[in-house]
Amino acid sequence: MKRMFVFSCCIALLLVVQMAVAAPDWPSGGWQTAVIATDDTVHQAEGDASPVGNMWAFKAGGNDIWGNADEFTFAYKEVSGDFDVAVTVHSLDLTNDWSKAGLMARQTLEPGSINVAVFCRGLDDLVTFQQRSEADGSSSSERATPSGALRPVTLRLVRNGDEFVPGWSLDGGATWEANVAADGVTPTNPIVLAMTDPILLGIAVTSHQAGVVANSEVEVLGDVITAVQPVEKLSVTWGSIKSY
Repeated sequence: MKRMFVFSCCIALLLVVQMAVAAPDWPSGGWQTAVIATDDTVHQAEGDASPVGNMWAFKAGGNDIWGNADEFTFAYKEVSGDFDVAVTVHSLDLTNDWSKAGLMARQTLEPGSINVAVFCRGLDDLVTFQQRSEADGSSSSERATPSGALRPVTLRLVRNGDEFVPGWSLDGGATWEANVAADGVTPTNPIVLAMTDPILLGIAVTSHQAGVVANSEVEVLGDVITAVQPVEKLSVTWGSIKSY
């Protein structure tokens, strides 16, 4: 009887683990797209995001997602509350060592919005976890992997209240790796950042090279893509946003 009890407990624990592995699931709601730029006219003209099934094809220019303002192509949903979502980045052009594709949660479409993101980079050997904690303020990041995160790489972003935690996987989400800082040992701490619901949650891509467009293919896991609104082109004169 005792052995049967232990066996039952092991099975129950295994199911819990399997459920946790399969947890990423996008909130309901339609997708929207935006091309956010401050001064990259090529990005404004050619930036685009379009889905075929659950695979998104991105075209993105922009100086970077970093510093005080971001330039990137964004496919996103307006969501509220906690979430656990994942995507697989299948390809990303090496327009710059730091071209980026991955998951982002941000407050608004303004270039200087507060945000949290987990990215793989064009150089194909690193996953990073970054944030901007104040609107129009500076950005900061830490490595989520020491090296060797070769594509395709699956990225995960979890929100629990004001805490955001990244994840990464090289087997499509069957197993998730512990996140570590640059020393390869220290666990990544959650980013604590208060955002007011609803927030914008989605996929962000930048070429990190103004005037040059990067292509990227990103697969959404655990979601059925419904209506996608036309790409909104945003050109920014600092302090205001104009629609084109």
